[in-house]
Amino acid sequence: MRLTNYIGGRWMEGGGSLDQDVSPSDPDQILADFLESTPQDVDMAVSASAEAYRGWAQTPAPSRGRILHQFHRILTEHREQYVHLMMVEQGKTRAEAVGEFQKGLNLVEFFAGEGFRLNGETIPSEIRSNFTYTVREPLGPVAVITPWNFPFAIPLWKMCPALVAGNTVVFKPPSYTPWIGVRMVEDLAEAGAPPGVVNLVLGSGPVAGEALATDPRIRALSFTGSNAVGQHLSQLLAGRPLKITMEMGGKNAVVVTPSADLDLAAAGVVQGAFGAAGQRCTATSRVFVHRSILAEFRALCIERVDKLVVAPPDNPESTVGPLISQGQLDRSLRYINDATQRGARIALGGRRVDQPGYFLQPTILENVTLDMPVAQVEVFGPVLALMSYDSFEDAIAWVNAVPYGLSAALYTRDLIEAQHFIQEASVGMVHVNNPTIGGEAQMPFGGTKASGLGPREMGHEGTLFFTETKTVFLDYSGSGRTGNLY
Repeated sequence: MRLTNYIGGRWMEGGGSLDQDVSPSDPDQILADFLESTPQDVDMAVSASAEAYRGWAQTPAPSRGRILHQFHRILTEHREQYVHLMMVEQGKTRAEAVGEFQKGLNLVEFFAGEGFRLNGETIPSEIRSNFTYTVREPLGPVAVITPWNFPFAIPLWKMCPALVAGNTVVFKPPSYTPWIGVRMVEDLAEAGAPPGVVNLVLGSGPVAGEALATDPRIRALSFTGSNAVGQHLSQLLAGRPLKITMEMGGKNAVVVTPSADLDLAAAGVVQGAFGAAGQRCTATSRVFVHRSILAEFRALCIERVDKLVVAPPDNPESTVGPLISQGQLDRSLRYINDATQRGARIALGGRRVDQPGYFLQPTILENVTLDMPVAQVEVFGPVLALMSYDSFEDAIAWVNAVPYGLSAALYTRDLIEAQHFIQEASVGMVHVNNPTIGGEAQMPFGGTKASGLGPREMGHEGTLFFTETKTVFLDYSGSGRTGNLY
């Protein structure tokens, strides 16, 4: 299967070197191949986007929303195709793939309705016979660069608000999961997106991604990926008049208090740490448990993790799939080995599974200290650091004692503790008696500190990012101003 770029309404091959799309469950299985995009290919895509912009911006917003409604219908019809692709190309279990597909549908449904909600404001003027108001206008061509861990939902929560707001899009999906990106663009075209409104370039981040982000015709960049890549792009774009939103990972923690329902807390921590093989920006990476309940909570977690089945997604019993690549597997093992060399103990797991594919045993580390890299750096694998605390204030301080600030969770029955935690946790999203993972289409998504740059994604804020405000002063007095108010 040969995958190609989509530029100006035409499918065409890139001009770069050959790359292959392989299954992380069986790296010998080549799913597809594609020719990587060159800077010249990216230039063509941005040119097509710029050419199509004026006509798309002048299309009424409700009409743009109706194309997304059509897109929603087509996606629904193709449900099993997308679920299968997420399983073979990304390695999600069937339950995870079905869940991501439904999340994507919810996003398209929400943003389709935004076509009727692109509201400005009427604001009282200090001047007699002067009508003052604001309108929201699109930006122009925008760049969307997405990661491989949620290859269906994340492109949708970026592209859909950009499109309904009246922007044209150049989309670069990740090289690990290009097929899903191609499939979505096919369905957007079928839904009625005019030529040039959505453009797709396949290729690497250092070549295609950088060429796209740095093109001076691009008016906004929406990026999700690692902190290192995000920081690099930020430096490249410094000084540019460009709107940017970046989601760059997390080092998310859970605090379990003595009043908590321990069964509920253990279930949430295991789900948050080991679902999607830990390859979520919101994955639970650290858990702080009050010393008085540590032994009981540890046993409950180990009991639950023992029941997880690490297996290829086509195995109906699978609950934990593979990591995306050999590099990601090696990265997780390096952090586990480094932690044990520094004094941590492996309570469970810690080894590669002896079968084809990039499978790692769900791993719980204990005797972890805050200064260890495994307690500070995003691992992006099924690795959980279990630590104890004596003081609730210390636990909150340790939640915050990392460069990241995406998500945090608290398990408690104490309302005062909950309110204190919500106020003091230095994160963009707080969960109480729920895992660190998850979000809803209508709710803003994003983090603080090294986890994010720029406005939030999803919800109405996600749409507003792709617009700018125009302020209007309409004088209907029929005569010139007589005062000097300004």
